[in-house]
Amino acid sequence: MNTVISQALATGLPVITTRHSGLPDQVIEGRDGFLVEENDYEALAEKIIYFSEHPELWPAMARFGREHVFKNYDSKILIERQISFYERLAND
Repeated sequence: MNTVISQALATGLPVITTRHSGLPDQVIEGRDGFLVEENDYEALAEKIIYFSEHPELWPAMARFGREHVFKNYDSKILIERQISFYERLAND
């Protein structure tokens, strides 16, 4: 989990990031941001331009991003998931 991405989404900032590691789990393509392939600078530039030309998308993306982060990445939820995981390991 990338903390910076979660913090940006939690503040209502749509993001553009790469399809690297766990980032596609945090950013839902077209809902709270956009994903581009690593080193695809043209795609990155296109998404930045798209964002700048479509400010009407920002409020809905901001709302979805905040909801997604608070529902899936709240510290209490993450701790509960870790405890559950360790309990399953201990019981196996």
